[in-house]
Amino acid sequence: MNVRWLKDFITLADCQKFSLAAQLNASSQAAFSRRIQQLEQHLRVELFDRSRTPVKLTPEGKRLYPIAAEMVQMAERCEEMVANKPNPMVFASLHTLACNFFPQWFTQILSYMTTPLVSSIDSGVRSVTGYQAALQSQRADCLLFYQSDQAARYFESDEFEVLKLADDALVWVCGALFPLESLEEASIPHLTYAPSSQLLELSLPLFNATPQAKKLSVVFQSTISESLLPMAIHGNGVACIPYSVAREYIDDGRLIHIWPEYSAPLEIVLVRLADSKSPHPYINELFEHARTIAGQVGK
Repeated sequence: MNVRWLKDFITLADCQKFSLAAQLNASSQAAFSRRIQQLEQHLRVELFDRSRTPVKLTPEGKRLYPIAAEMVQMAERCEEMVANKPNPMVFASLHTLACNFFPQWFTQILSYMTTPLVSSIDSGVRSVTGYQAALQSQRADCLLFYQSDQAARYFESDEFEVLKLADDALVWVCGALFPLESLEEASIPHLTYAPSSQLLELSLPLFNATPQAKKLSVVFQSTISESLLPMAIHGNGVACIPYSVAREYIDDGRLIHIWPEYSAPLEIVLVRLADSKSPHPYINELFEHARTIAGQVGK
């Protein structure tokens, strides 16, 4: 099986548009489409539902996605090793944390490191078991994750070391353009996380604890906060998103914090294998500095 096919498959699965996926992979759309078809012919299944736009993964495509991602990552690591490139420290991270927490936090970490650190971040893992597998197979050196006392805690076994980095919270918001009188209506448009998102699971206790949530009717779903945020800002409904994502827009008036008596505390955690057989040479130093600055980011 051609690794190029798998890279194309992952790109199309992520952006859901043939034209954009071809552009991202520096290919003509015709050549890109042909490679997707070759992969489907090789596997003898349809991987995408092309009957609508944007295209969606079929059940077979959903099963292939985590395997394809792992194979592509392994191929890239092999290329790096053979080419004797620097060994990056790989972070697997929720997309929300990769965009909104990691840059500031990691910049502080780098200011403490005694040796220049090459790093990469993978926000494409699709499930909790996928994150666990990324650590166990050592495709990732550590994880950036959310956890909550009100939801399942996935890394409590002795196999993992978990370090709390910062606090966050899930809050209810709507855009300043959203008519507040709509909050009193029998049906309130709801912008929510897709079923595959960890943040959907984390938001369920808050959803159940908020009386007004019983009137919510889903009008939009996304796996990432960065899609829900602009939909809320443009007045399309009510969303439950991390305060760290919403804070800037609440402060400047583009978002309104509604139902403030209801929120759900979250912890941002860094996770690694407690007893890795081949740890990254700088992982211990990174954790040492992470302990030093824990609680400082976002204040």
